[in-house]
Amino acid sequence: MNPFSYGTIVKGEYFYDRHEECRRIVSTLSGGNNLVLFAPRRFGKTSLVFRAIEELETLGYICVYFDFMPVYSRESFIESYSKAILARQNNLQKGVKKIAALIKGIRPKIVFDQSGKPEFTMDFTDNKVSEKTLEDIIDLPESLASERNRYIIVFDEFQEINSLNGENFEKLLRSKIQQHKDVNYLFLGSRTHLLNDMFNNKGRAFYNAAMLMQIEGLPKADTIEFLKNRFSLSGILIDDTVSLYLIEQAGNIPYYIQLLAAEVWQYMVSSHKEVNIEVVGSCAERIVDLKNDYYFELYGKQSSYQKKLLKALLISGENLFSADYARRFRLSATSTTQKALLNLVESSVVEKVEGHYFIADPFFRRFLLRYA
Repeated sequence: MNPFSYGTIVKGEYFYDRHEECRRIVSTLSGGNNLVLFAPRRFGKTSLVFRAIEELETLGYICVYFDFMPVYSRESFIESYSKAILARQNNLQKGVKKIAALIKGIRPKIVFDQSGKPEFTMDFTDNKVSEKTLEDIIDLPESLASERNRYIIVFDEFQEINSLNGENFEKLLRSKIQQHKDVNYLFLGSRTHLLNDMFNNKGRAFYNAAMLMQIEGLPKADTIEFLKNRFSLSGILIDDTVSLYLIEQAGNIPYYIQLLAAEVWQYMVSSHKEVNIEVVGSCAERIVDLKNDYYFELYGKQSSYQKKLLKALLISGENLFSADYARRFRLSATSTTQKALLNLVESSVVEKVEGHYFIADPFFRRFLLRYA
């Protein structure tokens, strides 16, 4: 079995490091504060959050994980959020009765699927969801909580609330949760520029609503040890130099480290015993080959100027709006570069960390070096 995991939430032996970040999340939330977690895509923030949830639950907290990505309307939010909260109740029938008593605009009920398994569903009492019903749903964790049974709500892809009646929903949510005494909130999402604006823009409802925490790349020394230990389970050797090369080829991004390591293991496990730099490079090229069609389509979607900017980013992601940068890479006016860069960030092709812009997928970067 491959000793590396990617594409799903990484748990157990596949999860490593992030001890300090986990400790900070647990201490902040258990201390009665809300927290917003910033990190580029694939940095492992969801896996980190689930590790923190495990620790919070051992402390007696009731943790509810809720993903805003599939939510497309107020009705879908009410139904999905109710289900997520109900799933944390010890008794399904009692939970449904509690919800029925607390939320007057819905008729919750239990139905049974073909296998006889009970499921939660609901009907709305009116054709249009009232503001009161929405308020009551947002207040549901606080209504169920107590000093002895405190709730932690994790809102993933939180920036997607923009699709739910925009600022009105955002303002309503902020106005309600700031009154909650026995519930604390963790906010995170993959579109960091939108999340950053929500919590740092003075004109937004969630300005200063939570403590801010930035997730960075993993310490290379710890990652080297992880790689050496995981490969050794199959009798495969990898030294520090080759491990560091693998980390660099994966952009020091947890998801891509595990992806490349998994590909290297697949190549090595049958007949080889020691990983070398040539093997890592060959496996990185194989990943590009496997994703070639996708990368060609992604590249083809970009405007001519965005393609030009991507070529510049292959060399440098610093001082993009300076006259020297424009001259060096033959770019147009600053406003044109800003617009092109915003489009690249919006589509998650490019990420920004502490003023540095970089191509988010290191294997797409390798593709660009090959073809652009």
